[in-house]
Amino acid sequence: MVPKSLFLPLLFVLLTSSTGLAGNHQSIINKLGLEIRQAQNTVAKSTFHIYRARQYTQIQEWKEALEDYNQALELNHQGWIHLERSSFLMAMGKYELAYEDAKAAKNEVPTLTQEADKLIEASVTALRKRYEAENPLTIIMDNAVDPDRKSRFDVMREQGVLAATTRRIDNFNRQKTASRKQQEAAACAPTKSRG
Repeated sequence: MVPKSLFLPLLFVLLTSSTGLAGNHQSIINKLGLEIRQAQNTVAKSTFHIYRARQYTQIQEWKEALEDYNQALELNHQGWIHLERSSFLMAMGKYELAYEDAKAAKNEVPTLTQEADKLIEASVTALRKRYEAENPLTIIMDNAVDPDRKSRFDVMREQGVLAATTRRIDNFNRQKTASRKQQEAAACAPTKSRG
């Protein structure tokens, strides 16, 4: 139920957004500024700040929109305002702040958990991508390779664990070497010419 003090201003905003005035954002912003100054209670002022922040967002006046979201939260600290500001901050690329607002919304209003979790996950993913782009994974070999180093496979061969496999590999290598020698011998042998 909408309080009587908010009914007419809300009706005004709904009518202006559904009529031809919707394209004239500056006119709506000016009218909302007047409503903010004339509002008698903090809930109404907070609501008008939210409406004006939305208008600023549509015309990409990011600083003014953020100021209105901040004012709305100061006047009427509600979880849904945190959630809306979190969504706004995500769009601006301020992922750390969006994460904090989504967490605040989730903590204050448990019914907003599903929406808040989506924003939390999106902000964490964006932060991770940014971090990986700024700090690419690199592997640096800073010491020389030791030719006498024993690998775990060398130790397993010594212990006979890989004996059957080793025999197969050795047999295969011997066959391959013998085959290669036969091919070389055939290539080097003089060919008989037909006379």
